[in-house]
Amino acid sequence: MSFGEVVHYVTQTAGWPAPVRSIASLLPPFHCPDRSSNKHLANASSSTFSEPLVSREVPAPGSYTAKDFQVLIHSTASGLIALAELPHYGGERSTVPLWSQLLHALLNTLSPDVLILEDAPFVMPRAQNVANQPSNLIDGHATLIAAHGIFSTPRTHSGSSRTSSRNEEDKDESMYSADSDSCDGSGSVDSLDLPLQAHMLPGRGRCLSAVLPVLLVADSNNIIPLLCSTLYQRHVWGIRQPVVGLCCSRTGTTAMAIFGWLDSDQSEEGCMPTAHLALAADDRLDPLMGVFDFTDTRSSISLAQFVLGLRTHFQDIKGAISIEAVDSLTPLHWRSDLPDFETQLEGRLDERVASWTYQVHVQTSSSEASSSPTPRTPSPLLDTALVSYETTSSPLLHTIVEDEEVHGANVGLPQETRVTMVKGRGRGSHPRSSKNSSKRTSPSSQPSAEVRSSTSSRAPSPYPNSQFAALPDTGLKDGLTISNWLFERHAFTVGRIPMFSEELANTTGINAMVEIYDQMTTFTWSESIKNMLLNTEVDSFVLDIRAELCDTNGGPNSQPSIIDVPSSEDAEFISSRISILLHAVKGARQCDDIAKSHGANEADRRHEWNALLLNFFQPVLGQRDVLLERQLNLPRNLAADDSSFATRARVIVNAYDYLCSTQFNSLVPATDTSGSWEQAMVALQQATQFSVDLGQRCMKGNFVEVVARHSSLDPGTGKCDAILVIPCAGVATAMLQRISGVDEQENFLKSFMLIQGPKPEKSDSNAVENSSQIGKTIGHRQKTTSGGSLQVPSSSRISESDRNKLHNPFLYHPDGNQATQKKETILPKNVSCDEPSGKDLLLPVLLAEYKKRDESAISTAMNQMKTYLISAITFLSELGITDQPVFGLVVNGTLGAITMGWKTNSQIYIMERNVRHYDIRDPHQALQFVSILPRLARHGHSLRRLLEKQLAIIDVNKLTSKPWSKLSQRQEDERLVAAKRTELEQAVARDCR
Repeated sequence: MSFGEVVHYVTQTAGWPAPVRSIASLLPPFHCPDRSSNKHLANASSSTFSEPLVSREVPAPGSYTAKDFQVLIHSTASGLIALAELPHYGGERSTVPLWSQLLHALLNTLSPDVLILEDAPFVMPRAQNVANQPSNLIDGHATLIAAHGIFSTPRTHSGSSRTSSRNEEDKDESMYSADSDSCDGSGSVDSLDLPLQAHMLPGRGRCLSAVLPVLLVADSNNIIPLLCSTLYQRHVWGIRQPVVGLCCSRTGTTAMAIFGWLDSDQSEEGCMPTAHLALAADDRLDPLMGVFDFTDTRSSISLAQFVLGLRTHFQDIKGAISIEAVDSLTPLHWRSDLPDFETQLEGRLDERVASWTYQVHVQTSSSEASSSPTPRTPSPLLDTALVSYETTSSPLLHTIVEDEEVHGANVGLPQETRVTMVKGRGRGSHPRSSKNSSKRTSPSSQPSAEVRSSTSSRAPSPYPNSQFAALPDTGLKDGLTISNWLFERHAFTVGRIPMFSEELANTTGINAMVEIYDQMTTFTWSESIKNMLLNTEVDSFVLDIRAELCDTNGGPNSQPSIIDVPSSEDAEFISSRISILLHAVKGARQCDDIAKSHGANEADRRHEWNALLLNFFQPVLGQRDVLLERQLNLPRNLAADDSSFATRARVIVNAYDYLCSTQFNSLVPATDTSGSWEQAMVALQQATQFSVDLGQRCMKGNFVEVVARHSSLDPGTGKCDAILVIPCAGVATAMLQRISGVDEQENFLKSFMLIQGPKPEKSDSNAVENSSQIGKTIGHRQKTTSGGSLQVPSSSRISESDRNKLHNPFLYHPDGNQATQKKETILPKNVSCDEPSGKDLLLPVLLAEYKKRDESAISTAMNQMKTYLISAITFLSELGITDQPVFGLVVNGTLGAITMGWKTNSQIYIMERNVRHYDIRDPHQALQFVSILPRLARHGHSLRRLLEKQLAIIDVNKLTSKPWSKLSQRQEDERLVAAKRTELEQAVARDCR
């Protein structure tokens, strides 16, 4: 599909078209360092500049140069080169977390009030020929936008200005929008009186802010419409400055500058001005032509100089902004979701507008109730089928960046918004206030199985994992809940509380696991660490953060002095990368500032967390790896396989009640300073309530039916935001050699391996297709008690606030408690590094789930993490590895909590209460967090050694007979249903004879 753009291919530096010649003159030549090669890239602290950096002071605002970011530039190149050497393991690796951190740092120098949005949806421009525009064209997706924001001011008695800069706006977070520059807000803030054509970010409701981009970053599928939308938006504002964009591959390392402008002689009403785009005709590396490569430090330095040179351009855009100009100019109907009715509909205006209004009502209601991440507004001109822009893009887009391959709508992308109907958390959906978010998880939000299957004659479709995790937890009632899911997989949640009972401690392994947890997560500040950090070269851009770090003297949550400090090897490893950590801290703070004014989505923080994981777990070929956005197999419902489970259920629940009681009694309220006593008390109340819930179910005599219904609705896979793994080269291949038949081998890989490829499993496709129907039925909760059953007074139920205490790992911090840590065993430097094959087995070490800062999302994130941990633990158990922990990272904005799970005596335990959490806005807490990652790598290698001992005795035939995954259980159920159907048909045929 064409937007009528005219592309100018430039072959030489003097050939840039006149409208963009001035901005193109900022493109610098190659930087010439002392060294002529990049062979020393592994040393991230070494300088690449001809003159050494000796400054110990932060440069004045506006005076930054590329050398103020030299360490980050060098480490980015080093990280990307290392990433390219690693196997894909099921999908192309996203490079965005590494190079976006560099761009984010550079863009923050443009202006004190620069607004940086990451992974932001934008409104697509209207096609030049509306008749050829695909119906319900979905919104585009920008990787990064640097912009100036205009915000409403709080209403005052004297009547204030209608606009203000970000540092003057109302700090009430209730007014923010997660994905848009318009949102619902409080009545004390005046709306901006602007037409929708003045906005390029999608949204609805009261308009409280507007975003005018200055630098645009997107992949080859989105950069052209993004530039065109920005040009048309600027036309509405009367801004004539050219648009600057960078086309950056999500899975590659190249970046190409593109400049755009509009014809000035097409301003009459109803006529779309022609968009002109200028870019290099050759994609060979040449900074003077706007072609850069992040893996080449000379090229990256030139890119940094170009971005830093946009300060004046930013101020020009900011100075040209005027709301009065918007009102005075001729309207331009450029948005694809708001066509010009009068000129396009001819005599069918009433009919088409009525149809469009109905579509808006239906699809908006559905999007509010579901987690579908496809942002869209139906067009009154078009039909209802959704079309992605990528499917209609011109050949030009695929020549901009040579390594941007698109094998499918969502391959290589970390976000779900590139497909029409996908699973996910709805990052690109229409904006919602935090109040609306909490309403979605109200107790009335679970649709009944009957309603969910009303549109199909087949069995109810399983839930996507993200929707399942958001369901209200009503305990062991008959409905689908996380408590039932855990119970039916022999899993308990516990607190980080050592128990006085030695017998129970040995049975559960809790005391030993608490000790392991403390060994892994505790940290003590020391003068030696301080001196090491002070003597390490860091970027001058983050000198102030380092000074803050070294002045903390251990921070507010320092542990007792009896805990050993990190090993010298770990300390040296971390100090060599400390500049990366300081940039992450600064980036997290700036994202937090932006969230208070404009709102935030999950991607605003995930890149900072991913950058820390990638740099401090440090993927090494054959030794350790970090995989992003991967599908995991979830475990089968054990209760559905066990005919005797109903008779043992009361015993299991009573054991859990005793466990919670013992943990509660092991705490002394007078000496407990972390709040774990209060959480333990609520956990005990919940365990008691479980006994009541189970008693009701037994009285009704429907235990088997309830479990079967749960099993039919259980999710089969879940998308994990990040997973730290240890590759075991050739292990999967060795297993496959014991399986005959190609089909059997493929099915084994699909149903047994924990980590799947980037695409969802087929078994969950129905859940994706029916997510809209699930959303429509929100509010119709399944009835779980009959008229004659025992009714429990509502006052005896666990209150929502108390239940939140169980699901919130950030509620208390345990570091006031005594803890001990033994000296760690340092991993030998000569650890063997096997060459990975295409069938490596990946051992999970840590799994991560990210959410933007929103208390209402914490329980959902925790529920998702429980499913991931139990999947990983079950997978290890199938390999003969038990009594070993797997760790989890639950992120809520800048806060990250470390959870843990393990399996002992056929029982799984998830430690989610009284755990440590870290705020990466605080450099000391960020340092504490990254100190965990080298320890996790050593723990992962110990898992690999255990697996090597098990390989000789693993019975592959037993593994294939009944694999652990839900996918395998679903296949078994389908075969059973097919067999019964065949048997019934044969019986009918015999009766007819």
